[in-house]
Amino acid sequence: MPIPTIHVGCTHFAHGRLQAQINSNGLEPVACVDINLEAARKGVASLEGDIPEYLSERIYTTITEAKEKHDAHACLIYASTTVHAKLIVESLNLGMHTLCVKPIATTQAEFHDIIQAHKANPGLMLVQGQNKRWNPAAAKMREWLREKGGIGEMLAGECRFWIRQNLYTGPNPGIEESIKSPDSRQPDAYVDGLFFHAGTSHQLDQLVAAKGLPKYVTAHIHNRRDPELGQIEAWGTAGGNALMEYANGAPFSYAGTRAGHANSFGWSGNWTFHGENGDIRRDAGHLQLFRLGKTVENLSLQDLHAGLIEDDRLQFDAFAQAVANGTDRDWMQETTLGTWVLMEACNESARTHERVDVEAFAAKMLK
Repeated sequence: MPIPTIHVGCTHFAHGRLQAQINSNGLEPVACVDINLEAARKGVASLEGDIPEYLSERIYTTITEAKEKHDAHACLIYASTTVHAKLIVESLNLGMHTLCVKPIATTQAEFHDIIQAHKANPGLMLVQGQNKRWNPAAAKMREWLREKGGIGEMLAGECRFWIRQNLYTGPNPGIEESIKSPDSRQPDAYVDGLFFHAGTSHQLDQLVAAKGLPKYVTAHIHNRRDPELGQIEAWGTAGGNALMEYANGAPFSYAGTRAGHANSFGWSGNWTFHGENGDIRRDAGHLQLFRLGKTVENLSLQDLHAGLIEDDRLQFDAFAQAVANGTDRDWMQETTLGTWVLMEACNESARTHERVDVEAFAAKMLK
């Protein structure tokens, strides 16, 4: 049976995630939470498919109220970034398995609060939502990196990512108007270090999902300011570079920017990996596996779906299977939390201008 679930967020990006939950096979929304009840009702009314008739009447302003009135075993959180940690702690303490969209925390103190709440409720699953690891192209890359028939032990790799991302929440009001209406920008415009946690995390989460955490990382951030995109105040917003070193000595390099030239999809990126038995090249959904100078496989697979709704549907079904049957539960929880730790290790290195021991840093973060 589907797992009864509370969904936090009914508008903007969260609306698509609620649609993904409607589309999923393993979760059933029994209530919604949103601070704007009128907008939330409109959001629920615009959903498509097999929508529970009761849902529009079960919208509340807090998770606690929703849980008091309805039996729920899981909670999906798609609210503003700056309240993620508080909502996760509330959900865990109410006894629900919890998936929250990245980043689950914006500071080390917030992450510490989440970990303590999770330790107080060890039987519950805690996941940082990372929808891009679930599409067919990402899954195939992970298979080639992890399974027999791939490249064997990784010897080196790289990822380059660029996007021209507007941090205004609505139509760009222009520089003068934005000064009068600063709330028109996303939290990323104000919170330090969110390029690594929000932009980079999509790519490097796929690395962590396949290869785990590196042993060391050395990172730098870009200080570019781009008022037209809302990138005007916070440290670590525009972009960054990182060099990671795995325990076998394999280096992995990353370079990314939020203020780059865009393609027709608004973003782009590519990967290469070198292994003892072969090499991988990936550009979005185009993947190639090479061995002994020859192309072994040449595939074009679905990368991102429009609106990312199908990506999240896949994620929600995996979450439901992990909760219900334990399928890949440890891997999903440990690697998504590990992604947060790695991104914060990048910030730590960029702040201190020092190489960070990721294993030691993770032990401190998860203590």
